[in-house]
Amino acid sequence: MLLLAVAAAGVMERARSQQELHDLGMLADRIEGRIDSQTSLLSFLRSFLVADDYRVDIADIRDFLDLGDEHDLKGGMQGIGVALFQPAGETGEALSILRSSYGGDQRVWPETDQPHRFPIVLLEPPDARNQAAIGYDMYSEPVRREAMDRAWRSGRAAATAPVELVQEITEEKQSGFLIYQPVMRKDGRSIHSMVYAPYRSGDLMQTALSLPSDLGVVARVVDAATGEVMLEPEGDIAWQGRFPITIADREWQVDLAYRDRGNLLLQPSFVTLLVGGLVAILLQRLLQQREQRIAAERETAREARQAAELRGLLLDETKHRLKNSIARIAGIARLTAREAESKDEFLAALERQLKALAAAQDLLNPSLDGRVDFKALLEAELASVGGSMDGLVIDGPPLLLDANQAQALGLVTHELLTNALKYGALGRAGGRLEVRWTTGPTARLEWLEWSDSVVDLAASGFGTRLIETLVKRQLGGSLTRTVGENAYRLVMEWPLERRGAS
Repeated sequence: MLLLAVAAAGVMERARSQQELHDLGMLADRIEGRIDSQTSLLSFLRSFLVADDYRVDIADIRDFLDLGDEHDLKGGMQGIGVALFQPAGETGEALSILRSSYGGDQRVWPETDQPHRFPIVLLEPPDARNQAAIGYDMYSEPVRREAMDRAWRSGRAAATAPVELVQEITEEKQSGFLIYQPVMRKDGRSIHSMVYAPYRSGDLMQTALSLPSDLGVVARVVDAATGEVMLEPEGDIAWQGRFPITIADREWQVDLAYRDRGNLLLQPSFVTLLVGGLVAILLQRLLQQREQRIAAERETAREARQAAELRGLLLDETKHRLKNSIARIAGIARLTAREAESKDEFLAALERQLKALAAAQDLLNPSLDGRVDFKALLEAELASVGGSMDGLVIDGPPLLLDANQAQALGLVTHELLTNALKYGALGRAGGRLEVRWTTGPTARLEWLEWSDSVVDLAASGFGTRLIETLVKRQLGGSLTRTVGENAYRLVMEWPLERRGAS
């Protein structure tokens, strides 16, 4: 019976250890989720700046963020700020914002040998710590610069290695880190600023482990990439578990343990087991079920985080495409209005162009990196204008277009096919239309019409102006026209990839 009791006590101690390990794992997930929740404010601020035409107005942003203790910024997150992109020798815009917002003695500091600067032009809430950082050029410091470059290249949030914050103005200094998100201009190629959040590591962990009540847990935090210790408690601690957590794009190793696990001989469970050792058989079964449930709970939490990230990405993509579509429709309407001589003519032309846009949009793959095949787009536009495949030659390798290119080329081919039906090869007996293209770093498309009556489409008014605008501005390409005897030839070239500067 004594042996049975001892064995049962060991089983219960193992169950207790497993439960504690599970609880500590959930606590690590809670720390990661806390930072994710706090830094979601960066996405809101980035969207606000884009929607407000990139104005850095301290009053408007302060009202929008409405920061204070109720947002738990004292729990490690020191605030939310904006660092404005400036060429090294042209900091006039940053100085103007700084002096209008914080007084005429503001400056951009320190000196730098970098070609770019990112001075802090706004940091909320405006407490004494944050005021000490105003005007600081974060791109001048290597650790911050490396994280900013990663955010700039990827277009997503990036975290720094451990660093001392500029806000550390008291004797009690802590290791810190920063999270950046880039704010790209609407052309997708140039950067406007970085929105960012500074953190104090010690304050972050203390809040996570003590509020709303003290959990009796101590933590050690190590930056996985550099091996630097960001938080080290005092004393010799037997760590119960190491848990990897992800902060933006950076991994931490978090060691956790309970401060006082107590002595097994003093546990009520041991005394109970001495009286009834047979409970051990049931405990082993319960332990197996608990381990299975722990694994299921962690997998469910991981899938929920992934689903939340995907929903956010889809929302950003939807907003981006909607803004682009609205801008494109507005531009078509303005061009149409300038050329139309009557309300009916304006409505007819506008309806025709919107149908071409819709035809291109219908072909787009709804996935995040959806593409549309140019040949399928051309055939869809031909069907939309009521054209026939008779006398038509289409030849070229597979050519996949992104949403921007598909919408532009949908309008271009719609306009060319309409003109070919009204005035050119598809509207004349014996006429022939050849559409051929090649691919490489750039795409080259040749549009060749043969008929007994060639019309100079360069003088066709709105349609020609629309084609030139789409090819040169939206696609960043070029086009040439040639009118010869019984032949009309148009050649377009455009780059297949349009990357942002980095």
